[in-house]
Amino acid sequence: MSLAKLKTGIHYAMLILLSVLMVFPFLWMFLISIKPKSEVYSGSLLPSTFHFENYIRVFTETKMLLYLWNSISVSLIVIVFQIFTAIFAAYVFATAQKRWVRYCFVLILATYMLPSAVTYIPSFILLSKANLLDTHIGYILSELISIFAVFFLRQSFAQVPKDVVHAAKLDGAGHLRLIFTVYIPYCKNAIASLVLITFIYSYNNYMWPSLLIKSEENMFVTIGLRRLFMSQAGYGMDFPLAMAACAISLAPMLILLAIASKRIIHSMANLYVNK
Repeated sequence: MSLAKLKTGIHYAMLILLSVLMVFPFLWMFLISIKPKSEVYSGSLLPSTFHFENYIRVFTETKMLLYLWNSISVSLIVIVFQIFTAIFAAYVFATAQKRWVRYCFVLILATYMLPSAVTYIPSFILLSKANLLDTHIGYILSELISIFAVFFLRQSFAQVPKDVVHAAKLDGAGHLRLIFTVYIPYCKNAIASLVLITFIYSYNNYMWPSLLIKSEENMFVTIGLRRLFMSQAGYGMDFPLAMAACAISLAPMLILLAIASKRIIHSMANLYVNK
């Protein structure tokens, strides 16, 4: 066996081991979700009987559908605003050559380095004065702009060939026409990946919504799962029901990742590559 084949075999073995370690928690969650209550602490991995009715109970005994609807609908609205604002901001930072524009971009990146928890208290006070606590509108307003989205698209817009931009300008294209006919079509893969990344972040967000949302009819899936876990599984009362709810909450994420994982990897890999 050659040294190259040995290295390849070691690499594949490490990848398989890491993949098993990453998949095992999800497999354990699924197996717990179909176990009877009496076997949760039995020590056996596989259940003696399969109780798939736990997944039906999630929708009949909890408000999981409401939590999913709140999370998905609000996440889609957040995506629209963040992508819209990021496109125009990224265009300015990628094309403007003035020094003060560059300073503004550096300042914005500096704010991105701050822990997100630093903004919780000021944002909470502002929303409280506007009577927007415990509302979806308040959460959406606090998530209108994403510094990561601006940076991500700015890097992608900077890769647009100058010859294409120059040709469009000679054809009489203004700023809006350049954005919608040159930059957006050229960076459509990056924008699509940013849409998915933003959705995943907003859908999985827990800390800030848990401080803002209190009423059950406005709860997101992350808060609803926490409440369900404490009420049903906190003392081992109905652990399979809680695990079934967790598995259902992962469905939108797994579907998105299965569809667009290659696009996300491609866009992230080329984020710092100048073409």
